[in-house]
Formats: sequence, structure tokens, C-alpha cells
Amino acid sequence: MYIIKEGKLAVVADDGVTQYALLAAGCCFGEISILNIKGNKMGNRRTANIRSIGYSDLFCLSKEDLMETLIDYPEAKKLLEERGREFLINEGLLDEEIAAESTEDMDVGQKLDWISSNLETFNTHFSLFLEEYHADQTRLQQCFSFLETQKK
Repeated sequence: MYIIKEGKLAVVADDGVTQYALLAAGCCFGEISILNIKGNKMGNRRTANIRSIGYSDLFCLSKEDLMETLIDYPEAKKLLEERGREFLINEGLLDEEIAAESTEDMDVGQKLDWISSNLETFNTHFSLFLEEYHADQTRLQQCFSFLETQKK
């Protein structure tokens, strides 16, 4: 993640010419690629191109340092994630179904309910697959028996 200490940077299209936004001192960029926002269709790849307009001085904050800092400032982490989600939604880069499944904002009781609900769904699907497997095994045994009698 980068924080602009001094100068101006342009957010540009892949062609390097079309300018989407102008960033000045105090602005930051690169946070989306290191926040692991659930449902981000880009994964942890960058979502923008940045070009300096003249001299710029930046602070570089590694993922490890950012995450260590955000432990002490959970509200700042929440704000960064909300801002990142809003950006991803506006750009059509957020899979909202996957994002809705996130358990990060749940308390322990809600997480246990979520796990229990998903476990019930898993058990139901597993039981259906197991029944299909046994039915397929029975059919295969019947086919093999039939083929063996035909061979004789």
C-alpha cells in the first residue's frame, strides 16, 4: 500500500493516457490488493494503473506492516475494507454472493450458527451423493454380472 507524502499521481487506463482520477498528498492506493476482500474478482491483483505527474514522494507500507498496524486500529481496518468494497462494487469487480458469505463481521455465536447451517447443507448433499454412489455401484455390478453370463 502506498501513501502519497508529496506530489500528484494520476490513476490511468491500461493505455497509460486516459486519466480517471488525480491523487494528491495524503491519498493512498494499493490497499485493495492487500486487504483480501472477500468476493474480489481480481483476487489480490492490482485494480488500477498509477502514473506520477512530476516529482512524487511516497510511503510504502508492506502487507505485513499494514496488517500488524490494523490489529491495533480495527475501525481503520473496517473503514479501509468498506472503501475497498465500495470501489469494487462501483467497478463491477465484487462477487456479492461470495462477499455475503464472509464471516468476518460475525460474533462467535453467529459464526457457530453459520457453521451449523452449512454443515447441515453439507450433510444433506453428502447423503444424496452417497445414495447415488450406491445406486451406481449396484447398476455396475448388475452390468458386470450380465456381461459375465453373456461371455460364457
